[in-house]
Amino acid sequence: MPKVTVLMPTYNVAPYVKEAVESVLRQSYADFELLVIDDCSSDGTLDVVRTIDDSRIRIVKNESNLGLADNLNRGLGLINTEYVARMDGDDIAEPDWLEKEVAVLDNHPEIGICGGGFERFGAVSTVVRLPEQPDEIMANMLFECSIIVPTFRMSLYHDYGLRYRSDAFPAEDYRFWADCLRVTKAYNVQDTLFHYRMHPKQICTSLSNIQKGKVEEVRRYMLDLLGTHLTEEDNNYFLKIFIDGKIIDKYDWNQRKTFARRLVALNQDEHHFDEKALRNCLHRHLKVQLYNTVLDQYFKKRYTLPAYFKYLSSGLALRTLPRLEAKMLTKSLLGYKL
Repeated sequence: MPKVTVLMPTYNVAPYVKEAVESVLRQSYADFELLVIDDCSSDGTLDVVRTIDDSRIRIVKNESNLGLADNLNRGLGLINTEYVARMDGDDIAEPDWLEKEVAVLDNHPEIGICGGGFERFGAVSTVVRLPEQPDEIMANMLFECSIIVPTFRMSLYHDYGLRYRSDAFPAEDYRFWADCLRVTKAYNVQDTLFHYRMHPKQICTSLSNIQKGKVEEVRRYMLDLLGTHLTEEDNNYFLKIFIDGKIIDKYDWNQRKTFARRLVALNQDEHHFDEKALRNCLHRHLKVQLYNTVLDQYFKKRYTLPAYFKYLSSGLALRTLPRLEAKMLTKSLLGYKL
């Protein structure tokens, strides 16, 4: 019995699945099996997988289409290893992905989930680093799914009965990790361990409107941890304005800061979030949001010094993060186009 099972649910990813599987087979960490569980693909996905001759691959084909969440749950029910690592059939793992995440779990029994940094490629190219420490991850889950391509303990499934929820699809990962963080802690390795393929047929692209609503449901679920004193008005302000709404003026900016202080005060009664981590997360979100508002108001087409000086004379000047301020000034000096 290996120590780790790499769980790879597949559905119509024939053009990409060979590269995904081979990236798993190239892992520097050797004590694993790869469970490919196919949800009735119609494009020859399994035919591609079957051309790869490796004893570490185990293939299961569903008799009927279950959908991603239930397909994942079926896969978890077939796993008896200590750890499970999640990977999709259209992504690419770095060779040290398992080695680095398993090492964290082996050395830190209090950590139940270990994720890592990743790079988007294809239609969009960006490098992503999610919060590293457990308290930071927990606070950031108020805003977004903060655990990607993780390795986690199967005890979360066996001992706590945690499952992927089909009613949370296509934000089933976000909800699953939100459930998990009520009973365990997470850590994110700050290296690029994965390459996340962006293409038109992937779920986050084809179902983006539905996903937005499901993401909002998970954010509300996380907000519930702040306790019963959080009103429906508070919920709506956080979800509709605080997270995504543009900052209109200084009054709006001050109102958001007041609301952030209210959330910190509410948490002092419940203590589900570390106070320092929550305060820093809210502060960082406001600063980045202000920066994006400044770009929209003063640098719509390109960075220019006149636009920068106009920004400096506004009531919003020099309130974003220092690194963002420096980036703004540098690009204005160089006349960068947006």
